[in-house]
Amino acid sequence: MIDRATILNLLNKLSGDNRNIFWKIECLYSDGSGAIINQIKLYSQASCRNIGVFIYRVETGMVLFCMHDNLKRSSSDNIVDLLLDLINYSKGEILKR
Repeated sequence: MIDRATILNLLNKLSGDNRNIFWKIECLYSDGSGAIINQIKLYSQASCRNIGVFIYRVETGMVLFCMHDNLKRSSSDNIVDLLLDLINYSKGEILKR
């Protein structure tokens, strides 16, 4: 199981480093017996436009869907790895769209 605090800390790091973005996380699906799917959305502060969507399984951290201009999902991606990639990518470019 992926630690929720780790994901929240990475999202806060991303938005702290890039003051022009904010994020929202929500549960898309839960079957009541442990299968949970969460969605993370990234928004541009200036235009309130969606700039990224990531959907992942909470139990395993496996990314099911990734929509961002310069990030591509491979079959073995984990949400923590994807967020770390996004943080590293954003160091070289300002996320402003």
